[in-house]
Order: sequence, then structure tokens, then C-alpha cells
Amino acid sequence: MKEFLVASASDILSGNVTDAYFERTEEILSKAGKNPEVVMELHVKQFPSRDYGFGVLAGINEALKLLEGLPVTVEAMEEGTIMFPGEPVLNIKGPYLSFGKLETAIIGFVAFMTGIATKAARCRVAAWDKKMLSFGTRRMHPAVAPAIEYSAYIGGMDGVSNVEGARRIGIPAAGTMPHALVLALGGDPGTAFEYYDKYLDPSVPRIMLVDTTGAPFNETMEAAKRLGTRLEGIRLDTKDLAYTLSSIRWELDRMGLRNVDFWISGGIDEYEIPIYEPMVAGFGVGTKLANAPVFDFALKIVEVDGEPKAKFSNTPGHKNVWRSNDGDVVSLYDCELSGQKMLQTVIDQGIPVGEKKSPQEIRNYVLNQLKDLPSGIKKIVSPEKWPVKYSARP
Repeated sequence: MKEFLVASASDILSGNVTDAYFERTEEILSKAGKNPEVVMELHVKQFPSRDYGFGVLAGINEALKLLEGLPVTVEAMEEGTIMFPGEPVLNIKGPYLSFGKLETAIIGFVAFMTGIATKAARCRVAAWDKKMLSFGTRRMHPAVAPAIEYSAYIGGMDGVSNVEGARRIGIPAAGTMPHALVLALGGDPGTAFEYYDKYLDPSVPRIMLVDTTGAPFNETMEAAKRLGTRLEGIRLDTKDLAYTLSSIRWELDRMGLRNVDFWISGGIDEYEIPIYEPMVAGFGVGTKLANAPVFDFALKIVEVDGEPKAKFSNTPGHKNVWRSNDGDVVSLYDCELSGQKMLQTVIDQGIPVGEKKSPQEIRNYVLNQLKDLPSGIKKIVSPEKWPVKYSARP
């Protein structure tokens, strides 16, 4: 049996992927006969860059799998919730030794998946009505492909290319054709187009990749010749050739093929999508999505045996977040303020509480929040800041 350099589910659940200093902490506390009841708070103080006005929380459901069955109570924001800097998104209350060494994995799940979900949402904001597919798992470790595709999908992608990732979500894998098909057939795009149309099920969209030889106009004309009205779209994987799209559009329209859509991929993200958006029906977002900046989450103790205690740079005390049209207020957990209480109990003494939503339901939740988010917060460059206040008043 071949083994890859990946941690198994049992490695993660048992805490074997922890950092060494958590094992040392566990050893010291155990030998000293100490096991305080703590509240640990997951939050991120700063987003990846100044032009991030919001984040899309992802990975919470994975983190909860680690905590189910342990003697802990967990409160969390719902998976897919729009979040802002400085806010707690998850609280864990219980004996420290029952979950402390899981800190590394909890942060890893949420930091990585939130980064991708947020990048996907930013791409969606950049061109709301265009189709978008996740193409980037080939640029990351294959073991995390399902997590990448799930995060991209709930963040707003319409489809994903990775077969296993799509299966986990419960949708068909999406995509067009690779340059490899053209080259494997002797470098003849026309033959590749013809075989693609001849041998694949009619349910597969007839979208042809037309930049293998560096002559997209000529390749498009060959695709039109071979497929005629069955041609549904063309894709450029070299955005520098997009200048040819206007002449291609003119010629296809002249030929009566007005329903042929244009797609662009290859180094696209939210900063470039607006440039090409007027010309195309959709985008394949790859490397820059799968390799999105992670969010710098921290999981810190804020209460010990009922007493507020925290590192000097953190705010002590068990907290919640209240959301209204005026912004968010971070309060002590037992306060009752106006607005929506964002952290709800999801595990009660190891027992899961509430129903789990499907990826499709979570995606809809994200898109509905994005629709309602003020336009200034959604700006890709120099966004306005959503008001987040702290209030320790009862």
C-alpha cells in the first residue's frame, strides 16, 4: 500500500497534527493535576489585505466534527456567515485538556477554507451575473481538493472542476477541454473539436478551447465549421489573447452563431474580472482561488474557571456578536442587546444541536447576505469598514 504525505482522519481527530507546545502544555497540566474549565475564542484581528471589507466564514462545520462527543459546549456563527475583523466566530467551553491540543487543526480548517470562500465571494461580487467555475485544485495538494471545491462553491462559484470535490458537494463536475486533447491528437484543434462533439454525451456543453496554437480566431472558425449550431461556447485560457474576442464575435454573428458564449480562464481573479466582464459569459477561476490568502485566525483563552482572563492583546471574557443595520456589537455573552445574536449553541456537552445545511443551502445563504451587504463594504479596492463596536455593559 502506497502512502502519501497526508494526515489521516484519525490523525486529525486524535490531535496528532497538533503543534509540539500543546503536547507539552498537556503534559505539564496533567502532571500538576490541573485541568481548568476555559472558554476559548476563535477570531481574526486583521483580514488578508486592506481591500478586504468582509469575510465569508467557512470550515466551521469541519471544526465541529473535531469537537463532537467531547465534554464541551460550542457556540458558533453559522457556516457561510459574513464576518468582520475582531469578532469571535466560535467559542469552546470545557475542560482544557479535553480539547486543547485540537487548536492547530481547528484554526487550520477555518483559516484555509475561509480564505477560499471569501475569494470566491469577491469574484462573485466583481461580476454578479456571470457564470464562474472553480478550476484551481491542480495547483494545491490533492488531499485538500474537496475542501477547496466546497469552499469555492459555497462562496459563490457556480460549479467546480474537480471530480471528487464535485461528488462531495453533490453536483456534476464542470469544465471544458484541455490543451492535452488537442496535442494528443497531433496538435490538430479541428480533430479535437470533432471528436469532443462525436464521443461525449450530449449533456456535456460544447465549449471549445481555442488557444492551443495561439491563433484563437482561426481555431474558433474551425470549431464553427466542425460543429455549426452545436457550438455553445469558446474558452480562452490565455487572457492576453482577449483582444481577439471582438473580431471573433463579429464573425460568429455574421455566420448566424449568435448564441456562442465566450469564457476566459488563466490567472483571473476579482481584480481582473471587471476588465473582461463585458466581453464574456463566464470565467474559470483557478490558481488565485485555490491559492487564496488564508485568514489569520487565532484561538485564544478568554476565560478560566469563570474568570475573564486573556493575553494582553486580546479582550477577556466570554462574548457574543449582535448584528443590526447599524453594524455589529461585540458584547459579553450574557448581555441581551438589540439585533441578531450571531453565535448560537451548536454543540451542548458534546451533543450536536440543530440541523446541518447542505452545500447548496449554505451557498444560497452566502449569496443572500452578499446581496444585502452595503455596496461600500463590497468594494474590491479601499472598501468602507463595517462598524464593529465592543460593549461590556450588561
